[in-house]
Amino acid sequence: MRFLLLVTAAACTGGSATVDGGGGGGSGNLPDADPAVVALEDEAFALILAERTAGSVGGLVHDDALRAVARAHSEDMVARSFFAHVNPDNEDPFDRMAAAGISFSTAGENIAWNLGYSDPAGTAVTGWMNSAGHRANILNGSFTHSGMGVAVAPDGGVYFTQVFTRPLGTLVLAGWLVAGDGVVAGDDEATSSWHARGQ
Repeated sequence: MRFLLLVTAAACTGGSATVDGGGGGGSGNLPDADPAVVALEDEAFALILAERTAGSVGGLVHDDALRAVARAHSEDMVARSFFAHVNPDNEDPFDRMAAAGISFSTAGENIAWNLGYSDPAGTAVTGWMNSAGHRANILNGSFTHSGMGVAVAPDGGVYFTQVFTRPLGTLVLAGWLVAGDGVVAGDDEATSSWHARGQ
């Protein structure tokens, strides 16, 4: 039996005249991970870059600080047996980025979980691309930095978290993003779009 779940989140805040150094580069404190996990992260990230290239959207910096935030959320979902943007401590993706010292003018998050697929990374990315909200995050040209984080549960389920940002102090051209709290039902029970407050 195979299962696939997907969820997306996005936020937009006003720009800032100052440039913030947090989360703008590729040098975070990325803890070591199982080589198989790193390979899944790199594979999924490469597939995302291919989709952006095919969609004539600019590339993404695979930022270590964002990767650490994404991986920690995937690991938390495994450890505490939940699948959501908001963790049991009521922290959303933007709270987690702020706690890691990452500032942004716009940000988003996609999560996926699958079990029983021979190509978990390809399955997650294909699922995201077949969902309007996830696809919008992936093909959003205002995002310039991203991190992909993976965790594998004892039952073999694979959890993917991808966070996207545009560092604070850069121009934002993301008219489709919605600021404010709310949940919008997706096309089916396995997909939803979640627009959350900005920083």
